[in-house]
Amino acid sequence: MKRTMNENNLVAIYLVFGLAALGGSVVTILLAASAVWAILYLSFGKIACVWRDGTRLFTLAILVYVLVNLVFFGLNFGQTFTSPLLEIKKLAPQILFLGAIPVMMRLSLSSAESLLRSVPRAAAVGAILVLPLAAYQAFALGERAEGGSGNAIPFALTCAFLSVASLITLLEEDRRLRLLGICGFFSGYLCIFLSQTKGLMPIPLIGLALVLAQHLRHKLRLGQVLAIGLAVCAFVAIGIYASGSHHRLKEIAVLTGGASDAALSQSTTVRLDLWDKALTAFAQKPVTGHGLQNRRALIQEFGYGYSHLHNGYITALVDNGVIGLLALGLLMFAPLFIALRAPKDALHAPRLLLALALVLTYAFGGLTNLIFGHDIYDALFLWVGLVIAVSATPKASDDVEGSA
Repeated sequence: MKRTMNENNLVAIYLVFGLAALGGSVVTILLAASAVWAILYLSFGKIACVWRDGTRLFTLAILVYVLVNLVFFGLNFGQTFTSPLLEIKKLAPQILFLGAIPVMMRLSLSSAESLLRSVPRAAAVGAILVLPLAAYQAFALGERAEGGSGNAIPFALTCAFLSVASLITLLEEDRRLRLLGICGFFSGYLCIFLSQTKGLMPIPLIGLALVLAQHLRHKLRLGQVLAIGLAVCAFVAIGIYASGSHHRLKEIAVLTGGASDAALSQSTTVRLDLWDKALTAFAQKPVTGHGLQNRRALIQEFGYGYSHLHNGYITALVDNGVIGLLALGLLMFAPLFIALRAPKDALHAPRLLLALALVLTYAFGGLTNLIFGHDIYDALFLWVGLVIAVSATPKASDDVEGSA
């Protein structure tokens, strides 16, 4: 049974990251299905609860985040909804976070090495597979590429993670795997340009810089580093101008220069106005927030029809006040903390790079978009966090019952 579950775990990993951009909500469906099976196996004693090290820390971070959402949901209950049932339905996304906890126990059947090696390889494959679809959507249909996500922004965030995670294969000895990772990096990056999601475009570039600075500086000569840097910069420059994103760079330069009368794009103008009104709303209720269920009604009062505030940090402040922002930060940075405190063994480098890829994508992406609150965002984060947590739990498989 242990062998069968281990094989199923690895199949799930390849499906999740191989289809994350191409299949969209398939990552959510797979997580939900895995949670149901894990609960059943726990109930029948087929697997045991692994409660230590990485799994314990990630579980606590999830529970704190969900508890904060529940508390401030209750404190702000009954303000804008006429039906209590409709209001309670707004808590449904929290179930996915809770469901991730038993999935950790099932993933503990697999070795840390197999999990950590599988994710970057599957990420590279996923980035390559979705590129033709993204190119078709951008060039043939004349639309912002969205892959199978149904929306350009979640698609771009997924591709940003896949792009950076692909770079972890550069630590492999097999040259073919390194080539796969390079192709995955550029494919994922190109998909971001095709989606025209400007706020996520710097992420792969930062990720590459981290990989080169931390883990490849001793393996590459200075000339090779410069060549790689020039090639990537040329690729980024072409992508920025081809996608029309250079206008956003001009806006950033104008804003940082302090010019208040500069002409800005509608997207930038709307975001700045939305953030200003949201911060005013936060100042009115800095401790209790307005409740996640009342966010849309509040944004409608601002004069907009969005479901979130296009900034994950401000969204957390408005939803649950200062404590909400702290809970968000606790969960978002938990994988990095777990990776940093894990044993300095042969898997430390790929685990740390995977955590950096995850946290970089969400922390940077949250500056202009959601962090949590969308099923694809939530499921992708949880899948990666689960792998990091389980791989950082030494000899987790020893606690599993029924092994041969």
